[in-house]
Amino acid sequence: MTTAPLGARKLDQLDREELLATTRHLLAETQALSSRIAALNEIGVAINRTFDLDEILQVVARQAKWLLDYQHFSACLRQPNGEWKVITLFGKPFTMNSDQLSETKNLGSVLKTAQSRLVQQAEPGMFLDHFASQIIIPLLDHGLVTGTINFATTEPKAYTQDDLRIGYMLALQLASAISNAEHVRQLNEIQLAMQAYNEELIASNQELDAYNHTIAHDLKSPLTSIGLNADMVQRIAKDALPPKAVQYLNNIKASSFKMADMIEQLLWLAKSRNTSELVSTVDTKLPIDAAVNRFQLQLDASSIQVIIGTDLPPVMGHSQWLEEIFANLISNAIKYMGFGKTNPCITIQGYQMGSTVRYEVVDTGVGISKDDQQRLFTMFTRLHTVKAEGLGLGLSIVHRMITRMGGQLGVESLPGTGSTFWFSLPAAETQIEPGDVTGVPSLIAV
Repeated sequence: MTTAPLGARKLDQLDREELLATTRHLLAETQALSSRIAALNEIGVAINRTFDLDEILQVVARQAKWLLDYQHFSACLRQPNGEWKVITLFGKPFTMNSDQLSETKNLGSVLKTAQSRLVQQAEPGMFLDHFASQIIIPLLDHGLVTGTINFATTEPKAYTQDDLRIGYMLALQLASAISNAEHVRQLNEIQLAMQAYNEELIASNQELDAYNHTIAHDLKSPLTSIGLNADMVQRIAKDALPPKAVQYLNNIKASSFKMADMIEQLLWLAKSRNTSELVSTVDTKLPIDAAVNRFQLQLDASSIQVIIGTDLPPVMGHSQWLEEIFANLISNAIKYMGFGKTNPCITIQGYQMGSTVRYEVVDTGVGISKDDQQRLFTMFTRLHTVKAEGLGLGLSIVHRMITRMGGQLGVESLPGTGSTFWFSLPAAETQIEPGDVTGVPSLIAV
């Protein structure tokens, strides 16, 4: 009587010795599988400790021997130029160009189909065709093939489906580690490129600032000379000049003063880029008074009353910048006050709101439409509500300086009723580094 193989017989048909043998066999397979899974976990932990591709491959090369028996172990990886390259991790180095790799029956097929291959008997034209048994498993990154891992041995039919599954689990871990390493490499390249670009930009800005200051200085000197010479001609000639000549000289002086003012505004715009000057506690009454004094003649000529609030809270800022901010806002209020206003008035007030201080320059002028409010703080913007002189840089200068000191800027206005330009800065007890505007909107227009 012929005895049926163990695999074809039920357990209740086995005798005691056969049951013991079967149990020992299953236990051995379980222990072997457990050891391989433990080795896989160790590999996963090790390769996720680094983002260096060479180190990742070295770890896999050292520890993959606990997973499979092989005489050759390699990784085929896509290079940044799109070509394929085989990196031998164990065994004799193997060389084949990218096109040849893509055309092989086994590895080429895996690269194209993303399907693993278990080769029991290699054929001519295959990758590693001198090794009878092979396992080739794709490395996938979001569904795209980025390479393969390849195991091979000269013994025919050496690998099983279980071996293929173990290799597949290794491929999952390796593909993830390689993907992370590639992302870190790209981020490092971007960071280095941004750092180099930033250094170039800083150097360019410094060169531009130096150029601006030089040009501005060279322009202001002859402009001052032109104005003074025109004034001297008027003084010396006195009544000898015909009215037309007097008008021409007045135009020369006015134009020279206007150009000097434009140059000064451009210089302020350049200086407001410099955040190296440390902010400190500023008593705002001093810069406000200085700013108002600049326009006293214009205010008197237009019968504009200026009301300055009491108990003005100090802020963290730069005193000279604050004077320029108030000067620009006062100048803007004068320009857009309009004609025929009854009791024209500019009110400057400030009050603390928690850790910040809000200052307002309120006018009774012509007001600003909603559409115009959105572009007020853009360079060279001039509104046509009334005829006003200027280069259109004042509010952009204010915007730049306030944001450099860590503040916010905005406007509230209705046509015909006047405008309120406001800005907020850290209160005096709040420390802030110049230029630190993280999380602070640079502009709010209401």
